[in-house]
Amino acid sequence: MWSKTRPLLSALALSLAAAAPAQAHMTWLLANTYQVNGKEAVVSVDAAVSEDLFVFERALKLEQIVITAPDGSRAEAQQRSSARHRESFELRLTQDGTYRVSHVQLALMGSYVQDGQTKRFRATPATLDQELPAGAQLQGLTQVHNRQQVFVSKEEPGKPAFAPEGQGLELLPLDAVTELSHGDRSRFRLLLDGQPLADASVRLLREGNRYRYKLGEQLIKTDAKGEFTVDWAEAGRYWLGVSQGDKPAPGVTGTREKPLRRASLSASFEVLPR
Repeated sequence: MWSKTRPLLSALALSLAAAAPAQAHMTWLLANTYQVNGKEAVVSVDAAVSEDLFVFERALKLEQIVITAPDGSRAEAQQRSSARHRESFELRLTQDGTYRVSHVQLALMGSYVQDGQTKRFRATPATLDQELPAGAQLQGLTQVHNRQQVFVSKEEPGKPAFAPEGQGLELLPLDAVTELSHGDRSRFRLLLDGQPLADASVRLLREGNRYRYKLGEQLIKTDAKGEFTVDWAEAGRYWLGVSQGDKPAPGVTGTREKPLRRASLSASFEVLPR
């Protein structure tokens, strides 16, 4: 696990757009390849925020990277680099099968009034009480939980069997999703805090939106089990996005106010010509 906290409201505010309308900014992880072979199997992953899908406009500030290997163990991100338009890291695939890469952002944002002045702050659930001065009047509190995901494989992808990470929105593939060709069909399960999320709206957008007048966005609903199916009708790279807003936040204790929670999820996929 690679963890880094940055006290910048602007970086977190950008991440709130992960499942906003396509004309707004989107956040994403993008692998240079989703399926690799050979002994020296290394994948590069870029993280960015953009209005035009998969066009590097502004770096997504990486906070916590959780990488799950095919056998369920944790793998480490390597060779991190940061630039104006992207942040990047490498992943060495030492096992055959599919890896899950999740970037997670969790923070509390709000404002308080003290001595007639309104001040904004950012904290974590563990540090909230320390961030609020004695006698401060809390004006509002929102827990922001964002996750970006990507799946990459070495050799035969196999059938994914990842355990839920258990917090926020997350996507579990029920079929192999790293050797896709147009005409394939993939099943997924959408979870919220480890439980299936029924009747949720899932957005699917193919790359190249800056070069066409029609976005070609698809809207898909999850069923009672939180499951949905994607038909990959065209080759290209795809962004999948989901958001849940203004719900009571679970598991936040010791605070002066029960916060609302905004959760978002995005994932990227590559579909090749058949």
